[in-house]
Order: sequence, then structure tokens, then C-alpha cells
Amino acid sequence: MLFVESKTWKHGVDSATRMTLLERLQEKGLTPLIRSTRMSCYEQALLGPDRVDEMERAVAAWTETADDRLYIRGDVFCFEDFALFLIFGNDEDETTGLRAGIVYGAEMLEPMKKLDAFCRNVSDVLEAAHGSEGDNDLNTDSEWQSRAPGVVNSLGRFTAGQESDSPAITAGRREVGSPRAVELLEDVEARRLLHRIRESQAEGRVSEIIAGVENEAATASLINRMADAGLLRREVLVSCRKMGRSLFRLPSPDALNVITASNATCSECGTAIGDEKIEDLVKPTEMAAQLMEDGSWLTARIYAVLRELGIPEKEIAVGPVSDDGEAHIMVNVCNASFLFVLRDGDVTAAQARHALSKQIETEARHLVVVASGKIQDEARERLREHARRRARVGSDVEVILIEGVDAAEELSRAFERVSQRSLASELSVLDASLGLSVGFIIATRFKLMQRTGALKDLAESAVGALAGSLREF
Repeated sequence: MLFVESKTWKHGVDSATRMTLLERLQEKGLTPLIRSTRMSCYEQALLGPDRVDEMERAVAAWTETADDRLYIRGDVFCFEDFALFLIFGNDEDETTGLRAGIVYGAEMLEPMKKLDAFCRNVSDVLEAAHGSEGDNDLNTDSEWQSRAPGVVNSLGRFTAGQESDSPAITAGRREVGSPRAVELLEDVEARRLLHRIRESQAEGRVSEIIAGVENEAATASLINRMADAGLLRREVLVSCRKMGRSLFRLPSPDALNVITASNATCSECGTAIGDEKIEDLVKPTEMAAQLMEDGSWLTARIYAVLRELGIPEKEIAVGPVSDDGEAHIMVNVCNASFLFVLRDGDVTAAQARHALSKQIETEARHLVVVASGKIQDEARERLREHARRRARVGSDVEVILIEGVDAAEELSRAFERVSQRSLASELSVLDASLGLSVGFIIATRFKLMQRTGALKDLAESAVGALAGSLREF
């Protein structure tokens, strides 16, 4: 998925200065894509590089007089893992002054530093150009301003009144430090086992939990994995065989070994502790109880998926879990608002109505309903009919329904659609300059370069393996 960040500078730039700016930026190693394409066209038309600059200025003059449109609306500058763009304001659209931006993937580190450096380069060139012309109209005291995304109001309404220590928010933060526990709870068998242990009248005796299940070995393995993940706590219960009374509990078999090595005896009958009744117990930990009590494990898991997909933490707002176990997350993806309604269990028609009310309240353009169980047919139809009604009145709302917690692929596709639309909209003013969709070109360029990088890594791995085999031979 691609992200777009931009800044604006309230300063108009005339046609001649725009051309000078692009020339100076190219001298700094910033090659403009659109201008380079045009210059290549002129060079081919002239059968050589001579007088290309003259043709460019002639075409620019004709475009702005006879065709009555700007020759330079902006340009794009491509690098290995990001692309920069510069768009000049026009009286006919909402863009005023200058807009500089960066397009980057989720894996890129500190993209805003790249954008800030680009803005400084643009400012320096313009100041130098205006200074050499004796023009004092350039406001060098003004600063590049980050554009406030339109979805900020929705996020603000959603987070208003939220308590920072709400259970869901705590769960979301805890997920980062305990991913194994939350990932393990994706397994419905793990959740069922926790419920059985909590409801067990035999105090979680491992032998009784395992006995009678279809696959005893798998259950024993699951118990071990849950203990390692911090969801279960193992204990050792020592009871007097003769009197049948519990003597004490120990936190681990190692603690029992210490006691038996000391030749301790039973306080009831005097028998050596090593000869008394010893049972393994398991109990849910406090973390497991918190995650399971209100279904906040689901909130924590979806939060982790969002972070894995590259959504910045600042663009995710997590709400508290309601009394009926419904949780909400609000996400800003490329200036598009996503409302997540999460339920640990099935989703009924009544719960679908609650989800729609929350969507209307937050004005989210995308409603994502995630259920660890089933979304009932009546609920599914109600949600889809809502989307159809909104489309008929010209207010599109996308409804995404996810059963189970394997949501990464579905969300990735949804975010990708939004990202491409956002990029196309951001760069659409440049389409006429190139005669193609600049946004689509940039998006496709990132995909192809990622695929090329993956193939390169695979080839290098294969070469390394072959070299290793030859050395052994």
C-alpha cells in the first residue's frame, strides 16, 4: 500500500519561474519526470538535442496563449523507494500557491524528512531566483504547512470523551508487547480451551482437561503453547493420599523438586512429599482473563494487523468495548475514514443496526464489520442494503464483512483501492501535462519495482544455495 503526505506554501509562481525551478531542481539531482518526457519528445522531433530549449519555450508560449492553459502544472521526481511531486496553484482549482508531496510505501523510514528536504530545496531555488531578479514579493518568512486531512473531524468526534486507559486501548497497546498471546487466541480451539478451564470444577487439572478429547496430544501441545505465550499459568498441587486434603500449591515442577530433595514430609500423615498425590494444574493468567472477558483480544489482533499493514499509530483511534461486547476502531487511510466494528461472536440483525448507527455518527466512508463467529444472513443483508441506499443518494459507503480474524488480505485490498484513488486524485492535475494518468503510473511503478526486488532476492538466494552445494561437492 502507498501513502501520500503533502505540504503547501502560500506563494504563487509565474510560468517563467516554474521552468527555471524545474531546471535548478534537475541540477540538484531531482529529475522531473514530465519535463524529461517532453524534452525527449522534442529531441526526437528535432532529430537531435540542438535547440530543444527553444522548442520547449515555443510550445510553452503557444500552450498558454493559443490553448489558454498552463504549460507547467507541476512535476514528479522518482527515486528508488519513494517519489516526490510538486504542483503549482491555479485559479481554476482549489490548489493555491505550491503543493509538495511524497509517495512512499509502508516500509520506508522517516518519509517526512525526505519531504522536508524537498521543500527546502524548492524554497532555496525560488529565493535565489527571485533574489537575482530583484523581486521582493517572495515571502521568505512563510512556512510550508502540512495539510490537515479531511478525516480529522471524524477521528475527533470518535475519540472525544474516550478515556486513555480504556480496556480496548490498553489491549491494543499490550498487543505490541505480547503478539504471541493474541495470535494464539485467533485459534478457536484455544479460546474454547480457556473457557473450559475457567468453567472447570476440577480446578484445571491437566489430566482431566485432556481426558476424553478427540486428540489428546494436540490438546496437550496447545496447553504448552498457551503457557509459553503467557495465557496459562502452570501449578503443581500436592495432596495427602491418606487424608485427601490439599497440602500446598507450587508454581512449577522445579519448586517441587527442591522440596522433595529436602526430604520434607506430609504434615497430615508424615509420608514423604515425593510419595504424596501430585497433580499438574493450569489456570488462565490475568492477561488471558482481560483479553477474553470482553473480547478485547479481537481489538488487539485487528490493531496489530493495521500496524503490520503500515498504518501509522497516530492514524488509529481505539474506542472502549461497549457493555454488550462491541468494540470500535477508527482509522485514517490516505484521508479516507474506516470504522471497524468488532464482535467476539456472531453478528445479529440488531447488532448490525448498532454498527450502522455508529457509521452514521462518525460519517465514516468505509464500514468494516469483523466477527470471530458468523455474520447472520439478515445482518449481512441489512448492512449491504444500507450501502445501496447511500449509493442511490450519491453518498457512497463501502461495507466490508469479515468472518474470522484472518483479515490482513481483505484489508490490504481495501486499503490498496483507497490508496490508488487517493494518489490518482492527488496527481490528477498533472494528467493533462503527460497525456496519461500520472497517479496510475506511479502506483504501477511501485508494484513493478517491488516485484523486481523480490525476484532479485530470490535469484541471489538461489545463487547462494548453488554456490554452497558446489563447495560441498
